[in-house]
Amino acid sequence: MQSKLLRFLFFFLVFLIVFQLFGQRNSKQNNSGDDILISSKSKFTIGKVVILDIENQSSKEIAIENNCPNNPLLVEYYQNGEWVKKEAVLEDNEKCDETKGVKVSPEESTKVNFGLWNYELFSEIGRYRITYETILEDRTKNYTHEFSIVKPSLIKRGWNALLYKPIFNTLFFFVSKLPGNSLGWAIILLTILIKLILLGPNQKALKSQKQLQRVQPQLDALKQKYKNDPQRLAQETMGIWKKHKVSPMGSCLPMLIQFPILIALFYVVRDGLSITNLDLFYAPLKDFDLSMVDPLFLGLNLTKVNALILPLIIGGLQFIQINLSLAKTKKSSGGPAAMPMMNNMMKFMMPVMIAIFTASLPAAVGFYWGTSTLFAIGQQLVVNYSKD
Repeated sequence: MQSKLLRFLFFFLVFLIVFQLFGQRNSKQNNSGDDILISSKSKFTIGKVVILDIENQSSKEIAIENNCPNNPLLVEYYQNGEWVKKEAVLEDNEKCDETKGVKVSPEESTKVNFGLWNYELFSEIGRYRITYETILEDRTKNYTHEFSIVKPSLIKRGWNALLYKPIFNTLFFFVSKLPGNSLGWAIILLTILIKLILLGPNQKALKSQKQLQRVQPQLDALKQKYKNDPQRLAQETMGIWKKHKVSPMGSCLPMLIQFPILIALFYVVRDGLSITNLDLFYAPLKDFDLSMVDPLFLGLNLTKVNALILPLIIGGLQFIQINLSLAKTKKSSGGPAAMPMMNNMMKFMMPVMIAIFTASLPAAVGFYWGTSTLFAIGQQLVVNYSKD
């Protein structure tokens, strides 16, 4: 019971952290008293895509022009005590098909994404200023917003060097070698590779869980026998764990080892195609063109959100996997062991949470999760039907 509870709390903590990471939008508005509000994070780590929110609080419609192949809006960099204009021009004009100008009605807002120009414009540490120029009340008005490009923290640099960059480059190595540069098959190969690397810890965790399920009827009997003597209950429980060589942490510690790898994988499949920091590529992939990647797989565009079919499939697979991991054991008396309320919560709530999670992000993330879950189902079946 304790192992199952810890496992549930672990998964709940994982998703709580992830949703917290995605839910935070640390915005700073520089011109809150103006007709046009421009806001963004006050600091961007170098390599991250700069995205601005522009809100029209005037009574007139405004337009954000499409300047492609030139960068959108006026970008300036603070250098030697003055603002210096920075410009970027796309070499591949076909990418301009991905961009468009927009009109913003009163009380509406839009986003300006510098992704295609990001690396060239914001490759230096320091202060930047964005200026939007428009005509309101028959005169030209300028609205500005400042932010900083900063170095990644020591933890971030270690994260990139030890986890993110190796996984990122492995994914695009597979993409570069596969016929048609298929992103879908690359994600499958990457997931299988990671699962094989973690096969030992995973198998250890699953076997530990199975052993705990076997002794659970004895633990339940102890709880009834010593329900008024917590100290004796703890002693007898430790005795059973020692006798059967099991530990409630045995199924949790390997998962904690995997946690950083799973998070790195998540960010790779979520952000991989929009990456603008070319320093993330190892030397053999420096010349790889991300525009050659084929995001279509089984009728899905893995770079777009799929809010219905994929979440249902992923939720169903997760239900199967959890159901197998919580397979019932038999009490010594021959009767079925009681399924704890916490197990039922995990069995039904986790698939729903993961389905909602999948429905809010690019399909590549859900596709990775589905592939990983299929592999986990196979592992769980092997453990469930093994004799040891």
